[in-house]
Amino acid sequence: MLTEEIGELLLAYRQRENISLSELAERTGISKTALSRMESGATKRPGFSQWKKIASALKIPYVDVISVYLSTTERPASIQLLLNEAISLNSQALVRKAAQKLLDTPKMDTFLALDYLHQLAKETEDSSTKLALHEVMIEFTRKRGIPFYLAKNLYARYLLERDDFSRFEETFQRGMELLHYIDLLQPLERIDYYYWMGVHAYILDYYSESIELCGKALMEDRTNDSRQKASALISVVNAYLRLGYLILAEQYLELYEKSEYADFRKKHLRALLHAKKGEYDQAIALYNECLHEAKPSERITIASDLLDVYFETEQNGAIQELIATEDTFLSVDTHPNRIKHAARYFKRKGICLISMELEEEGIDSLTQSIAFYRQIGAAAKMVEGFETIFKYHLANRKDVSFETVENIAEIFRASLVKE
Repeated sequence: MLTEEIGELLLAYRQRENISLSELAERTGISKTALSRMESGATKRPGFSQWKKIASALKIPYVDVISVYLSTTERPASIQLLLNEAISLNSQALVRKAAQKLLDTPKMDTFLALDYLHQLAKETEDSSTKLALHEVMIEFTRKRGIPFYLAKNLYARYLLERDDFSRFEETFQRGMELLHYIDLLQPLERIDYYYWMGVHAYILDYYSESIELCGKALMEDRTNDSRQKASALISVVNAYLRLGYLILAEQYLELYEKSEYADFRKKHLRALLHAKKGEYDQAIALYNECLHEAKPSERITIASDLLDVYFETEQNGAIQELIATEDTFLSVDTHPNRIKHAARYFKRKGICLISMELEEEGIDSLTQSIAFYRQIGAAAKMVEGFETIFKYHLANRKDVSFETVENIAEIFRASLVKE
């Protein structure tokens, strides 16, 4: 019973604090008789407001008081009160417990409970608490087969998680579940989801998925032009180029070039198209123009692609000159796309240096590349980097240096800590 659990809690903490019932009555303003009945379990429903006073006087963790009440009460109003108290304490575990209790109580309609929790999540400022509420609703609606609310909460969860760049891969995979319920979203929500997921897929090098998702957004979006549409076109062009579909890439590039939001990247993409066609002189000229026009934070991907062309055309002198100017373009922040470009740059740089028999610098650059891929959870790319290093040593019958082993071990240690 609730009273027995609270009575035991009161007695245990009163004895620990060495406080008599008379002293506790004086501190709380609650009569000694009432306190005695609570402690013995004679009071069937002790008031929650009274228990807040008692908890404060006896230094009982408020989380314990709320948890005890939740374990037995079925009254929706009481559960809602306790849920809001849990939110104020910023206790995600207790928030989950209270939210689940509200959904499970037979005294409240399921859809009213879901409406209440969904609105509460919207009004809550703390993102971790929001996520806890959505997770409870996702699990509940998935088990109960309530697709409308499942879709709403999957969408809300994706919006919260997409900014957690340390779990970028996992967030994308979790976001893919929403495709099964996509028709239950509002049209604007659906379009935004397609745009975000399409760009998300491109950053992770899921080119086919990026083309499909961005394509759905572009097909449904009836606006003439927007920054989102321009970003999607960039992803589609890049994806087609990486897959080798040059005709389709050029068609979408022409659409991007007409956008009022097109910037230096129209030259960059055109240069990349020239390179894919083997038109290296035109590509190099455009890449160099881009390097001068772009902001320092935007130059790394241009330098990375230019490095590719120099490598393909065996221009070792140009490679060394470009690497020597790293301070003008090697700018990295926490955005996953720029982290990805940094990882790609160091990988290409490493391969170039090894081909020029600058082994130590090349291996160091490849290790840096792996470390950047780790930051966005790109496990497959990390494995590729390790394979490149070990294959080089096997092919050349060289021992892996102690420094390289230490660097790799540090990457693994960092991965384990993040997990």
